[in-house]
Amino acid sequence: MLPFIAAAIAVVGVVVLAIVFLGGSDGKKGTPAAGTGATSSSSALVRKALAEVSTKDYAQAKTDLQQVIKIDPQNKFAYYNLGYIAQTQGDEAGAEGQYKLALAIDAKFEPALYNLAILRTKAKDANGAIVLYRQAVAADSKDASAHFNLGLLLRQTGHTSEGNNEVQAAVAITPSLKAQAQQQGVPVS
Repeated sequence: MLPFIAAAIAVVGVVVLAIVFLGGSDGKKGTPAAGTGATSSSSALVRKALAEVSTKDYAQAKTDLQQVIKIDPQNKFAYYNLGYIAQTQGDEAGAEGQYKLALAIDAKFEPALYNLAILRTKAKDANGAIVLYRQAVAADSKDASAHFNLGLLLRQTGHTSEGNNEVQAAVAITPSLKAQAQQQGVPVS
């Protein structure tokens, strides 16, 4: 696994969980919900599920998120968070399926693209992961972790110059990544 990926799984999951907990999002981190179609009942269930996730009561969180989907079948956050729970519990196939359901609702939902890319990387599907990281970067050009992981994969697959450019873009967004980039042999200024 790429060195940056493991920590990034937790970060992306927590960010999206926080977004949903605060009332949803239109798919861009930190922005208010715009027409998610969720009812007040499904929003309350999502908040309850997120509290359960924070206490690691995954069984009840899953039940609540599945209820959200019954109320609001287009709730990409419910599918994403079911995927996140599955991924946290080591059910990578289940996680992948849930992320794909979220993406069927919103093909540019960056957190699902990103976590799906992580799963493809772990499955040693570098080409699939590269495609997904490119989509994640297109959906959120300020996502340093997507740039960084894309760059490392490109370098590993022989696209050194393009990979260096992606890692350098990540460092430009998040300067604290400079040491990690240097550890990977990427020239950064």
